Amino acid sequence: MMEDDTLDPAMVRPFLPEAGHPALQARIRRMVAQDRLPHALLFTGPEGCGKDRFALAVAQFINCASPQNGVCHRCAACRKMARLAHPDLRWVFPTPAETKSGPEDLQRVFAQLAENPYTRIRFPGRPVFIGIDTIRELKKEAGFQVSEGRRKVFLISQAEQMRPEAANALLKLLEEPPPNLLLILTTTNLHRLLPTVRSRCQILRFSPLPTEQALAILSRLYPREPEERLQLVLRLSQNNLKRAQDFLDEDWLAYRDLAIEFLRKVVLINRAHELLQLLEPIAHTRQREPARAFLWFLLLWFQDVLHLRTQLADAGALNNSDLADNLQRFIQFLPQLDVEQAVWLVEQALQQLDDPRNFTPMLILLELAIKLNQVLKKQESS
Repeated sequence: MMEDDTLDPAMVRPFLPEAGHPALQARIRRMVAQDRLPHALLFTGPEGCGKDRFALAVAQFINCASPQNGVCHRCAACRKMARLAHPDLRWVFPTPAETKSGPEDLQRVFAQLAENPYTRIRFPGRPVFIGIDTIRELKKEAGFQVSEGRRKVFLISQAEQMRPEAANALLKLLEEPPPNLLLILTTTNLHRLLPTVRSRCQILRFSPLPTEQALAILSRLYPREPEERLQLVLRLSQNNLKRAQDFLDEDWLAYRDLAIEFLRKVVLINRAHELLQLLEPIAHTRQREPARAFLWFLLLWFQDVLHLRTQLADAGALNNSDLADNLQRFIQFLPQLDVEQAVWLVEQALQQLDDPRNFTPMLILLELAIKLNQVLKKQESS
């Protein structure tokens, strides 16, 4: 049944415009106005589209002292929620095992999130997950009375990272929630959640933020960066705010040049020492993020090759629009290249990189080079 859009315009107005996704904000506002807000919401959508920021906005809205015009930013509840210091707000995210992290790690992350709720949560070099002890703590807290607000809000970010036993423990809370609790789960991979968890939540689907709003957010976060650079970063991240910040914070844009040079070296793979030298800055540690960024740039490059081949996009619509001439020369040099096969190989390398059992990005990238070389040789012989 469709929502009634003939309601008072105030009921469909965004309650926090800077959080984006106005249609979803209007939907939440209607739920609250009609006293139909469910006990559990599940936000699903691509990485970096602001799901966690939106969840925080919902927590502010339903606990704001004067919510008629949206989040007021002035009342104690709004201010405390923004600082992640409200006693009725809990933000849970994947962390390392207790033996591999300390309170100072969590304090650092919460300080970063309070300043920038779009940031990527990092625990470098350590596997992370949401364990059963964390969910047990939430269940215990759920039984307490509301301290200052109208409802407790538990935000479980990256919910797909729950261990199976943790997800099963959460089920009991989803099945018998106290009336004063709102659970919000966010995920980039809906199908990695237990079906029984999904079925007990109302699902809201998110899309990437429009370029104009994503640019406004990045401009607030990086006021000293030239707008042209921010536009380039957004284009190359495909409006993924987390990836865009990775590119800016770690200067990973340099990996785009390495990815293009990598393709040149792959053609002449007999010069293995040159290939190893090129890959060394990317794979010299066990950190996966640099290699992941490198592979991302390869995917963008092949995506642009397909666009230009099929004339589905003009040069201005390319990911690498500033390198349109280089792309054209690449196509002229390899006119029959099996791009779909090349993309499949890069995606396979990304999957291998995401496998926690793989600790050697260098081996993954060298194997990719060998397989890509075979694809290029087929092109030359055809």
